Amino acid sequence: MKKTLPIAAVLILLFGSGIAAAQCTPETAGRMGPGPGMPDFSEFDLDADGSIVSAEFYEARAKRMAERARAGGKMKHAASMPTFEDIDTDADGKISADEFAAHQAGEMGKGRGNRGT
Repeated sequence: MKKTLPIAAVLILLFGSGIAAAQCTPETAGRMGPGPGMPDFSEFDLDADGSIVSAEFYEARAKRMAERARAGGKMKHAASMPTFEDIDTDADGKISADEFAAHQAGEMGKGRGNRGT
């Protein structure tokens, strides 16, 4: 019985990490939802027209930051947050759902300890 528990724990860790890794791709990030603490596209697409313009982006970001500050959240990565232009990779003045998802997948791949590097 004592050997069964550690083996089961190892199997859960192995399979669980494989599932998490499989979910983190630009193609699946938007469809599967954001990672923990990451916003959903709809939180930034304030007029629900399917794209995010600069004004929407910065308004939604300010709202999220204010909510985190009220909740006592730390803002240790605020200085290295991406700009609108960082996410609008095709420079058409709008962030598409695909661009948003690709950015989130890239952030998830970096890990929280590597932001801004």
